[in-house]
Amino acid sequence: MTRDQIIKNLRGIIAPVVTPFNRRGDVDEGLLRENLSRYVGSGLAGILVTGSTGEAPYLAESERLRLVEVAREVVKPPELLLAGTGLEGTDATLRLSRESVARGADALLVLTPNYYKSRMDTAALVAHYRAVAAGVARPVVVYSIPQFTGLYVDQETIGKLSRLPNVVGLKESSGKLDFVRAVLRKVRPGFHVLVGSVSILYDGLRAGAVGGVLGQANFAPALCVGLYDAFLHRRTREARELQQRLLPLAQKISIPYGVAGIKAALDLCGYRGGPPRPPLLPVSVQAKKEIAAALREARAGLDI
Repeated sequence: MTRDQIIKNLRGIIAPVVTPFNRRGDVDEGLLRENLSRYVGSGLAGILVTGSTGEAPYLAESERLRLVEVAREVVKPPELLLAGTGLEGTDATLRLSRESVARGADALLVLTPNYYKSRMDTAALVAHYRAVAAGVARPVVVYSIPQFTGLYVDQETIGKLSRLPNVVGLKESSGKLDFVRAVLRKVRPGFHVLVGSVSILYDGLRAGAVGGVLGQANFAPALCVGLYDAFLHRRTREARELQQRLLPLAQKISIPYGVAGIKAALDLCGYRGGPPRPPLLPVSVQAKKEIAAALREARAGLDI
């Protein structure tokens, strides 16, 4: 796809897929392909590999690049393939981003550097993203997830980032609707804001977000895509109902149990989740029962 086509398609529901591991703890490419094959043609706008849900901090760079290659074999246009490439250093981020593009990534999700968070002011972040975006041949999406990084990027800074050449979007994962609304008032026209929290998906779309990158799309893609489609076609009652069904998937799975909970939900839904990579631990037997109950609650009365 051309750059313009990639930007045009950067909307809708994108699944930040998990990284399955085998019994030795290595990446299991076969299980990843199984999951990806089920997502193709499901209505998802795209797939993100090596994001937070994919346990990117625990992956070697070689593993991250291989995941891009494997996903590219399965994910075909017009569905997008995004790769998480944010590292702490600008040069390292640029190198990983270029290598990911060479292996087939359509767009790059670049996490905010955060180790020296007290020094990551507007000037530092603008310089970082300007250098990365100028050095790659594919669009860059800023990734802000303050609950993980501890770095709260204000709306004024995001507004400035939105005006950098080749920075085309933002994944905003704080889950704070008022902040998303404030961001939407500051960014340039045409800038693609995607929410990273299913809890505010419907209201985020109403406010002007163009879609969501949602962990729940791993195991409940039909519900997530259904809400987006209902919103798009102004089926307001249906969209609101689906939002209510999605809430327990956040409140009772992803929020209390994180990646391990999402992987357990995948297993329960017939996908391939498996254990997380240490030091993350699998969920307990009791937690798995609670996750199963949340899935039943979300799907009650639906033929999916």
